[in-house]
This record gives sequence, structure tokens and C-alpha cells, in this order.
Amino acid sequence: MVIAIIGILAALLLPALIGAKERARRVACRNHVRQFVLALHMYGIDHEDKLPSGASENYNPIDEHIPVISTVTRSNLIHYSGDYRMLECPSMGDPFKQAGGWYYADYGFVIGYNYLGGHVETPWPAGGDFEPWVSPQNLTEPSDLPVITEINDWSPGFERTFAPHGRNGPISKALNFSNPSAAGSPADIGAVGGNLGYLDGSVEWKSISRMEKHHGSRLYGDSGCYAFW
Repeated sequence: MVIAIIGILAALLLPALIGAKERARRVACRNHVRQFVLALHMYGIDHEDKLPSGASENYNPIDEHIPVISTVTRSNLIHYSGDYRMLECPSMGDPFKQAGGWYYADYGFVIGYNYLGGHVETPWPAGGDFEPWVSPQNLTEPSDLPVITEINDWSPGFERTFAPHGRNGPISKALNFSNPSAAGSPADIGAVGGNLGYLDGSVEWKSISRMEKHHGSRLYGDSGCYAFW
């Protein structure tokens, strides 16, 4: 009887404990986003208000992807933020959270956020159910432009979906925070939302139901990266 009662109490308490951990992760992530934006401002102060480049390391200057930044940009952001971990949501697991970063050959580093600054010729092609977005190039542009978003992304070509925040924590499969079988959006694997950082330094939590779909890569159309914010 005692064991049965303990089991019932544990079953009642476990969801609350898991929910509390997820709320703590969201707060920590919010702080990372704020620190990321602060690093961008510090960089801009030293570089005539310009934001770091969003270009990849690919030889094609327009082959850009918002979750991918060059080695130079990553080094600058680490320098100004003071810690490589500020470039990733604390919820993310492998292959994130490594001091050496997740390097994708010929393109650069996949970080734990979408970096929306310093990209060329935005708005990128919209149409269909994709919404246009503008990449801020310097600190003097409209303060309500998003410059950092969580990596609620899906790539049909890469066959990966990322959901940093589910109802009870990040969504993972085989210790990898991606899911090759999902189709449509991160909501399909249980994403509930994410933090957005704006050029003025403010941070907003946005539920997945309020998010819109944007192109997160430039050349690959419907096979490229879909980003939700």
C-alpha cells in the first residue's frame, strides 16, 4: 500500500517538476538571447554601427543560411559575448554545446539560434505561405526588427527539424535535437515556441501558433531551410 501511494504521488509530481525545469530553461535561454544582442551592439560600436556579416564560408556569396555563420563571425560574437555558450539555447543538446562548435563543411558553424543580421538582398523570396523578412545591416535601423530567433527550423533537404522548447522540454531523438521524419513545421514534433531578440535589445517569447514561416536559406527554395518566428 505504501509503495502504491508513493507511486501515485510521484506520478502527480513528475509533470510539475518537468514543467518547472522547462520554465527555467526558457528563462536561461532568454538571458542568452539578450546577451547575444548585447554582443551585436558592442561589435557595432567598434565597427561604425555595422552588424556582423551573415554570410557563410561558401564560395557563392549568396548561398546563405540563417542558422549558419562563418568562422570569423562566430569568433567575433564569442569575443564580444565572452562565452561560446551565449550563441546557443541552453536547451540544445548534441551536436550543440561544444566549445569547438558544430562546423558544417564548406559553410561554417551551425549555432543554436537563427542570426538574421548582415544578410544580403533581403527580403528573400516569399510567396506561397512564406513571409518576407528584412535583415538589419546596422544598429541604426528600425529597433523592432528581429535580429535573433530561436532555431525552430525545418529543412526538407537536410531532413532535420529543430524544436528547442517542447511542452516538457526540448524535443530530441536518439540524443539529437533534430527529427528527420517530421514534415511541415517544428510544431509537428511538439515545439511550443521560442524567444526572439530585437535590434533594440528587447526579447519576446512567441508561441508556435503565432509564428510565421520564412525562408531560412537563399538558393534552395522549398528544399532549403524553413524558419519559424
